[in-house]
Amino acid sequence: MRLSRFALCAAMLAAFASGAANGLTLDDYTRPNPACFNRAAQPHLTVADTHIHFRPFGGESVSYHDMLKMMGDNGVVIGGAMGIGQRLPWDARPGCDSYQDCRDLPANPTIKNDFVNAANFAEFKSPDRLLVLAMTFPDLARPAEIPALMALYDKEYPGLFKLMGESNVVKQALFPNGHVPVTEAQIDQWSDFMRILRERDMPLALHSDLGNDEGEPTKYRALIEYVLSKYPDNKIIWLHLGMSSQQKAMDPLNHILLLQGMLDRFPKLYLDISWGVLEENYFSRYRQGYVNFINRNSSRIITGSDYVAYKNKQPAYNYADELRTSSAMNAYLNDEAFRNIALGQTYLTLLGMNNVYNAPQICPSR
Repeated sequence: MRLSRFALCAAMLAAFASGAANGLTLDDYTRPNPACFNRAAQPHLTVADTHIHFRPFGGESVSYHDMLKMMGDNGVVIGGAMGIGQRLPWDARPGCDSYQDCRDLPANPTIKNDFVNAANFAEFKSPDRLLVLAMTFPDLARPAEIPALMALYDKEYPGLFKLMGESNVVKQALFPNGHVPVTEAQIDQWSDFMRILRERDMPLALHSDLGNDEGEPTKYRALIEYVLSKYPDNKIIWLHLGMSSQQKAMDPLNHILLLQGMLDRFPKLYLDISWGVLEENYFSRYRQGYVNFINRNSSRIITGSDYVAYKNKQPAYNYADELRTSSAMNAYLNDEAFRNIALGQTYLTLLGMNNVYNAPQICPSR
């Protein structure tokens, strides 16, 4: 089903005017026979925002309570609650909220944000929202320390963390802050923690830039392919379809062909289509090509806003705006893909939570 532009706008306006985002609750994910989701009457905003950073790189964070309220106000029922794996120094000068604010300072991997998220989750219950906590601490260039830190998480918060990542293989945006790409030799040393992840059936979400717009569109492709070849039995989520702010002009058809080839070669690879940079620079340029690709592979694709909870950057970093931008593609997807991605069925299945939670079916179109 694809709504006309008029019908889509009318549905969105009606929903917003009534003060209801989409009418779904967590109960709709657990009832044996829930009411179907009516796409013609509800907005296309993502209900399963699987990629939210509840903590920033530095400075003051949006409060945990405000994060939950923003999710509720926008109809988000399922939230992938990440920290940020890197933090600026705790005593950084005022105004250092993002790594972009203070390029002279390191942004190093740390457990700090994850433990704040876990403490908030444990203290402030949210029975009307399904939050999935991710451990974002791993320094993939120093893999020997990862198993011991996982054991610390197990000791303090047993069973709480369901996913590892966002962790960086290569993130060009952080180069000025001291980040360097992981090497193949370092990837070879991941064996211990990757074995633990396999034993737990825990996915690993990786930020791994594909390339850049400086004449090197696939400069770093070999790194993500090396990870996938080295650890074919691990569930790996490639975030943002490999794109970044450093790569806004790759040929869309070549991008799709590359992604399809990788999905075909690596059966345990999943893709994440979070972040407005994809809508603004790729999906909007070659809409039907990406729609066809996503519809064909929706059982291996998840989505999210990629919102970062910078308190001092509001309202420029506005959750509603970022959710709306990252949700734009949902309106064009077929019903199966909409349920899998926007309503979160793929995410629930990926995490093995579909024995308890399942997305409601889509109402038949008339």
